[in-house]
Amino acid sequence: VSSKTANGRSISAGIDASNGDLLFVYDGSKKVRGNNNINKDDALTIAEKYIQSRVSADMINEIELEDVNYKESDADGLPGTYFISYARIIRGIPSLSDGVILRVNAETGEISSYNKRWSMSGEEIALIDKEPSITDEEAIKILKEYMTSVPQIGEEKANTVKVMSSNLVWKENEDDKIHLAWWIKFVDSSFAEDEDHPASVWIDAHSGEILLIAYGRD
Repeated sequence: VSSKTANGRSISAGIDASNGDLLFVYDGSKKVRGNNNINKDDALTIAEKYIQSRVSADMINEIELEDVNYKESDADGLPGTYFISYARIIRGIPSLSDGVILRVNAETGEISSYNKRWSMSGEEIALIDKEPSITDEEAIKILKEYMTSVPQIGEEKANTVKVMSSNLVWKENEDDKIHLAWWIKFVDSSFAEDEDHPASVWIDAHSGEILLIAYGRD
């Protein structure tokens, strides 16, 4: 659903036809000039109140704050934006895909976009052992062995792997099958010391299969 506002900008929204849930909204009518009056804590409070008005109490109890990022506008004189994400927690483990993402205008405090994804099957996850069969150390060893086997990477870089974080997540594969996976963020000698965007790998925490690796190097 979309419509034009009085200032000629657009507001678009998506509504689940089966239950009436608001899935997303994008409000392009609030791109005003001015100072950034909203701080991080304000933005979080605004986001929490907005979510409470849009989803059920059960859903609120299943989400957890994941990240808050502030980004300046690309255009001079326009306000920045807070990007706030909440992960859906299933059996104590975050879903890689499900949750809520909002954008908050740093000048007006208006919600400029809202997106909710809630597609993972709780019934399918209930059948998966949430205790990993391999440790994160074993998963890191699998990663290094893989890197060594790839000519474009090689053993030299594999031996310099530095793990930034390792966490268990529920990950849905391309075949829509859900896996308990180790999500490992890492760098190696080809990354700058102040690298803001480390590489990532997702390894099945039971089979040790590499589900996906994001290792983009020039």
